[in-house]
Parts: sequence; C-alpha cells; structure tokens
Amino acid sequence: MEGPFPGLRELHKKLLLAAPLHEDGQASAALLMPCIPSEVGDGSAIQENVQVTNLCLDGAPTTWVPRDLTLLQLSLIQILIIKAENLCTESHIRCQYSQVVELLQQNGVDKTIIGLLNTSDKVLSHISSKCLSYLVLYQLKFQNEVNARWIQFCLNTLSEDPGSHTVMPCLMSLISVYKGILVDERIRKGDHLLQIMLALEDVFEGFCSTCMTECQPPLGAESSSRLSCLLDLLEVLVALRIELKLNVSLCKRVLSVILPQALNLMSVPVPYFVKKQVILVLKRCLLYKAGEDFLPSPHNLFNQQDAALDEELAVLATTLLNAVQQGWLLQVPSCGRSSSFGGANEGSEPGPDLVILGAASLSVLKALEIQFRNKACGGIGQGDAEFSEMPVYMAHLLNFLKRHLGWKEPVHFCEWVSLTFIEQDDDMLEVAKSLLQMYLHNPRLHSSTSGDENDIWKLPSHQCGMNPHCIFLLLLKNVLFDASVLLDFLISSETCFLEYFVRYLKLLKEDWPQFSLTCTFLDKSACLQVPSVANISDCPPQTVDMSRAQECSPHVDTSMVSGPKNDKQSLLSHCESSSSLGALQRLVEYDSSEDSESETSSNEPCLIIAQREGADSSYIDKQMKKLGLTSMCSAFYSTSASMQAASTTCQALGIQRQSAQCLVDLQEAISRLHRKKLFPYNPSALLKLLSHVCALSKG
Repeated sequence: MEGPFPGLRELHKKLLLAAPLHEDGQASAALLMPCIPSEVGDGSAIQENVQVTNLCLDGAPTTWVPRDLTLLQLSLIQILIIKAENLCTESHIRCQYSQVVELLQQNGVDKTIIGLLNTSDKVLSHISSKCLSYLVLYQLKFQNEVNARWIQFCLNTLSEDPGSHTVMPCLMSLISVYKGILVDERIRKGDHLLQIMLALEDVFEGFCSTCMTECQPPLGAESSSRLSCLLDLLEVLVALRIELKLNVSLCKRVLSVILPQALNLMSVPVPYFVKKQVILVLKRCLLYKAGEDFLPSPHNLFNQQDAALDEELAVLATTLLNAVQQGWLLQVPSCGRSSSFGGANEGSEPGPDLVILGAASLSVLKALEIQFRNKACGGIGQGDAEFSEMPVYMAHLLNFLKRHLGWKEPVHFCEWVSLTFIEQDDDMLEVAKSLLQMYLHNPRLHSSTSGDENDIWKLPSHQCGMNPHCIFLLLLKNVLFDASVLLDFLISSETCFLEYFVRYLKLLKEDWPQFSLTCTFLDKSACLQVPSVANISDCPPQTVDMSRAQECSPHVDTSMVSGPKNDKQSLLSHCESSSSLGALQRLVEYDSSEDSESETSSNEPCLIIAQREGADSSYIDKQMKKLGLTSMCSAFYSTSASMQAASTTCQALGIQRQSAQCLVDLQEAISRLHRKKLFPYNPSALLKLLSHVCALSKG
C-alpha cells in the first residue's frame, strides 16, 4: 500500500506551479490534514523508526516515519496559504486554494497543529509554529478575525513554566504574527492587533520577569535560545510601538519596565551571544530603529512626534545611565570578533568585538542625548545638574573602551570614535551627531579648565572625548579626505550625515579659530608632549559610584561644569528645544533656493555660537608658541583690539589644507549634480554653508 505520499508529491508539484488541483477541495484537505504521531508528546518518534514503505519516483523503495509525513503536510499547508495570498496566482486558482484552506480550518487544523507544538522535537515544533502563524495571519487578512485557539494557546503557555516545550513555538508564532501585521497594510490598521495585545498584557510582563530572573547556572542551550527569542519578540513589540504608535500597556511596559530589567542580564551567566543581543536591541530601541532588519522601510518619524513614547524612552535612558554610574559597562563583555553571530565555530578574528563595543557606546550616548534634550526643553537651569554629570558618564565610557581596545596613551580621547566605529559608518555618524548635539547643549564644554596656560588637551571637550573639530577631522582622515565618500553619505538615506554635517558647518562657520588650532595640533601631534593623563583603565573593576569614578579619572574636572554659569560666557544663543527629528526634516525639505538660508538660520534649532566678552587670541597664541609655531587663525573673539591683533595669518598646515580641499571638492560635486538635476533634494542652503566655510579657509 503506497499511502498518502504519491498524492502529496503530486500536490506539491501543482502548488509550486500554482496549477489547478484535479481533486476536489475535500480530498485535498483530507490529504493535507496533519497526523499526530502517538509519540509526539515525548519526542520519542524521532528515535523509533515506525516504517512505512513507499515507492519513490524512480520506483526504488523508501522508508517513511509518521514524523516525516507530518512535516511534509505542514510544509504543503504553508505553500498552499502563500499561493492563495499571492496576487500573481490566477484568481480562479486562488479561489480553489482558499477553499482548501477554509476546509482545513473547518476540520480543526489549528487545533491539530497546536497539539504538535508540545514536543521536544525541535524541527517538528518549529515547522508547526510557522504553519500556525501562516494560518493566523491568513485568518486576519481574509476572514477579518483573530484565531481564538491560538490566543488561548499563547495565554496558557505564557502563564506556565518558562521551561515548557511550548514556550519557544509560542514566542516564535507571536514574532511571526506581529511581523506579518507590521509589513501588511491590510491588517495593520484594524483593531485586531489591539485585541491580541489586550489579551496577553496581563501575563506577558510576569513571563518576561520570570525568564530574566531565573537565569541560574548552568544555563542550557534551550534556555539560552528561549532568552534570545524573547529578546527578538521585545524588539518587534517596540517596532510596533514606534511604527503604529500603539498606546497600549503591553508595548509601553516593554520600554519602561521589561528592557530595563534586561540590562541585568549583563551580570548573570548567560552566553555571550545573548548579552550581545541585549546591547543591540537596546541600541536600536534608543535610536528609534527597532525592527530595521525586517521592516520594508525605516520608521517614518517625521510629523509623528509621540510624547508618550518619548517619556517611555526617557525612562529607559535614565535606567541605563543609572546603571552606568553603578559600573554596568564593566560587566559588558567583548570577546574576539566571531565569524558568525552566535555561531558554534571556535575560530575568531583577533581584536575586540567592535559591534558590541560600538552598540554599548552608542546606547550610552543616545541615553545622554535623550536626557539632555528633555532637560533642555524644560529650561537650561533645570538641566544644569544633568549637564554637570556628563564628564562622569564619559569617564565611565572611556574607561570601558580603554579596557577592551588596548588604548595606549592616545593623542587625545576624541580618537575613541574612529577606533570603535571604524567598521560601522552609520553608527559612527550617529555618534558624531549625538556628541555634537551635546556639545552645543552644554556651553561649559567650550571653556578652559582653568585660567592659567594649559594646552589644548585640558579643554573639557577633549577630556570628555567629544570635541567636534577633532571628531570631524578624524572622520575625514578615515575616508582619506575623499569628497566622494562624503557625497555618498549626503545622498544616502541610511545615515544621518546630512543633519550632522549641516549642524557642524554652522558651528565651524562661527568657531573657525578653534578648528584651525585643532588642525595645527593634529599636524604636530607627533612632537607634542602630552602631559601625564590619569590612566582610567587602572580603575578597579569594583568602581560603582560617582566618587570612585572621579578618583579613577582625575583628568575629568567636574568643577568646571558644576560651578555657577556666566551667561555672558555662554556659547549658546538659545536652547535647542525641538527634537533632532524635526530638524532633519527641515534640513531636507528646503523651500526654495532664495529662502533656504534665511529659513534654516531663523527657524532651525541649531545652536549659534555667540561671542565671549573680553576674550582674545592670546590663549591660542601661547599654545602655538609652546610648539614653536605661529598662530594661523584670526581673532578668537569680538573686541576690536583682538581683531586687529589677529589680522595676520600664516600658511595652513597639512590637515587643514586637506580638509579645506575636501570641502571644496564636495561643494563642486554637489553643485555639478544640482545643475544637472541629479541631486535628490535642494542643496542650496548646504552649498551656502560650504561656500562660507571654504571662504574662511582661503582667508
């Protein structure tokens, strides 16, 4: 007796070709209805070879087991649903396939598949979970209803022991269904998603808390996979929260409660790939990029400001910063760069894992930026306390990086950006943008640490590793001063370079003397005797509080940011109250060539450098004399005497000349593309900024 296999093989051929079925719907549904091996509950069907002899296409005998028959039926059901949904399939054939799917539903195929999930057979469990997800999504799309059996299965599973066999298939089916809702316009706008969320919100938080707190050694492979799958689900829920603006408790609690709990996984004995995934999910959530790997397009955040979402992210950011002060970064591991994420191969490339180092660093910076932005929107005076703590956070971050990068006496701490993100252009630009925004937010970073003659490395922005001129120059150096690379960044929609570049050019236009001085020092860094800087890598790992952090990093002088503020010395003309997302929209959506400069200068929240009263170029000149050089910059500030004294300039040195030429080449390339109407947006305002900066370089 040949059994069902010849019929299944024939059905498989027809489904692949999207051909009509010769059998009636009832016969096809009966052929596809999965059988449940009696041993499926304990998984022993894998070992017990219950043989069913059949003839293959070439006439040779073969042996089948009930498990193989079930797997084949489940796979064919998935293909059937895919073809029934595909608009490329002829309409009358789609109707025939849909009829078979409905007959399967009437026969209780979902109940049968749910029964297959409670098995230790991982392959059978995985295929069953995928098939169930296809059925649930089909029902949502074409029958406009939520599968009640699936909801009840998820409720029962999330209420039970996290070690149950059904946990993994439950989490996987939730991920598949949520992703399907995200990418399908037909069902994302309905209220069925809310129905699913409301049904699960009472049990989900408790389930997550149990999974994350019961990580006791030894943690097996199954428990690790469960944690990884849960982290995937959390990211999908955050993507739903951002993309669909779901103001439901389940999504809100993920950001404000569950992800903060996940930070504790750094201190428990879970595998490296789980800790790495925690950091990556954290980074994508703080960047509003949750789900970027599976969404058809990035989140469209313009004109979609969500105050509730900002509050939830602020809670996550505050929790992360508090953990950083308690030594959380010291618990973040960095193994060798493996050739496969989470793989089992023993080989790895030499050097630290720059992915996890970069993700952890960017997460801390975005948390700082979120907190500073919230404080700044409430008034500068309210943000002073937070601003004063920034050197402490940066000290922790630099300490963390020095431990893993093997950083030996760098010229200055701003090199950390290039060293950490050398392989990740998009993240490097995000870091540069965040550091620039915080630099502009905090006027005290522009002042010197003391009134006596200190070299440039004593400037607070250098001590904190966030001097915008150094970061920009090192970025240019990394791309070999190639204007075509910058042009690619400007055109690409995958980086934030446009927003960063416009903000930096506005700063550069007002702060050219410091840029010139920075160029000079970078050129002469080989002969510059850097003073003894406290080695923050010598901090003991037990450092957990601010006082110890300051003891370990005496080069960070918090007094310069915590002291009283002199409004006359402020380098900020106004508070940057609106978010960077709105700013980016205004940067891209130029109104016209004539009005673009006035519009960006008057309405954009980029900060304008003011002139500091009573300052002159003597400080810069003294630093230049230490190197035996002549100052090439004009007057630093606005007094008439200092302007006359600094009217002479000298020949520019290497890095400044290369940078200026790079900007000139970029300006010419943009102008050429714009004239040919090949540039993707109106770059008039950008070209005017470049022209101004290029004129400064020639002067």
